[in-house]
Amino acid sequence: MIDMIPKGKVLDLGCGIGQFTKYWMENGFHVVSADISAVALDELRRRVSNARTVELDMSKLLPFEDNSFDVVFANLSIHYFDCNTTMQLSDEIWRILKSGGLFMGSVNSSAAYEFIKDRVIPLEENYYLSGERRVRLFDRPQFDYFFGQFTMLLLEEIHTVRFHNPRDHWEFILRKGIEHEGNM
Repeated sequence: MIDMIPKGKVLDLGCGIGQFTKYWMENGFHVVSADISAVALDELRRRVSNARTVELDMSKLLPFEDNSFDVVFANLSIHYFDCNTTMQLSDEIWRILKSGGLFMGSVNSSAAYEFIKDRVIPLEENYYLSGERRVRLFDRPQFDYFFGQFTMLLLEEIHTVRFHNPRDHWEFILRKGIEHEGNM
């Protein structure tokens, strides 16, 4: 799949220690790796010495120019926010993507609620407090609400097991389409 994406500039949003940063770089992309954790970014730089990193809080405006990325990749990193912040983040991703750029990644699915319902406190629809962490579980209508300005190329709900626990998430590929340029 990655071979079908024209080489360009990628933002690995919520990169953690950079597993995907390394993959994008090895496949010829220019990558900016962003995370809120300075510790994770230090580990990323230790593992990938030529990584370009930015410490940022996704609940704030993103510190990048308009139309500056060909791809924004967010693997299980954008589902920690309330409704207003999630919408702001979606708008920010739209803003920094070039026309025709791709927004790719994964988010938690509301199907996972069955496995966590006894240990969470509801805060908003599909948004919960789980211990010290906040987590959003996306259903299809919410996915469309938050990311409806994008053209959907792929949306697949995945049911799997991770570390002996059931795991439900959406994988997606969205495009910033020219037809929406006048709306933003």
